[in-house]
Amino acid sequence: MKIIKPSVEFYGVVPTDYENALKFIEKAGRTCYKSEDKITEDSAEKFVKKLIKAGHLAMVEHSNFVIRKPFDIYSPPDYPTEFKYLNVRLERDSVYIGGNLTAWYQCFLANGLAPIFDPFLEEYANLFGVDIVEGGCGQWQVCPHNEIPKELHRYSAKFICNRAVTHELVRHRPCSFAQESQRYVRYENDDMEFIEPAEFDDWDSEYKTMFKTSCIVSESEYKYMRKKLLPQYARLVLPNAVKTEIVVTADGAEWQHIKNLRTTSGADPNMQLVMNMMPWESFL
Repeated sequence: MKIIKPSVEFYGVVPTDYENALKFIEKAGRTCYKSEDKITEDSAEKFVKKLIKAGHLAMVEHSNFVIRKPFDIYSPPDYPTEFKYLNVRLERDSVYIGGNLTAWYQCFLANGLAPIFDPFLEEYANLFGVDIVEGGCGQWQVCPHNEIPKELHRYSAKFICNRAVTHELVRHRPCSFAQESQRYVRYENDDMEFIEPAEFDDWDSEYKTMFKTSCIVSESEYKYMRKKLLPQYARLVLPNAVKTEIVVTADGAEWQHIKNLRTTSGADPNMQLVMNMMPWESFL
């Protein structure tokens, strides 16, 4: 049994080019299975195609794709002003549409062939197994990464924290999540890790002992149950204190909402602890 401190790894802006987008999806997706050791230089595309074929599109949400076209204020727009799951933004002399790859794919399925989907299909049709691709994108073009409006960028971070914190994090539904799975990750061969609670140093020794004892007992029970039961059953004896990893991806507006809600004095101290590790000044 190990008791470790929570931590945050800020990944920054989500990449938007094909190769790096797939590599980031794989990086996030393998967090669920703790299979990061299987990542190679050419493993990303195969991994993502396998996810899509299996219908695991939630992992593909850890991505971003933005298109743009010149906008004439004297002419009515020739596109829907709202897309479910996609963001539309007018800025300067152009209109921008952005969102994660799963959102683009679902909007394409819902709306059918349209000029706005040509750039997406040209880059990702093969990945999603789409056979029909319109030739030419007209005025709609992929927006270079360095020219994407700040509001359409997506940002990602990995939290190493306890399960109580992730239970609150996943309530932020506009985000995309990839969480370490207790159903598939097996803990019986190593020391199980638990997260040190916030303000643990200020606890009375009696309560510190109770916490540590609870961790020791739950680890022992888990390993005993694993002799005959699958992880999905043995995990039921694990407490909220058990360590987990979760990758969270969202746009700046949602991260601002999270900051406003989860760093206040009324938030769970364990949540405040990890949220105050975020480099908010670097992207908000």
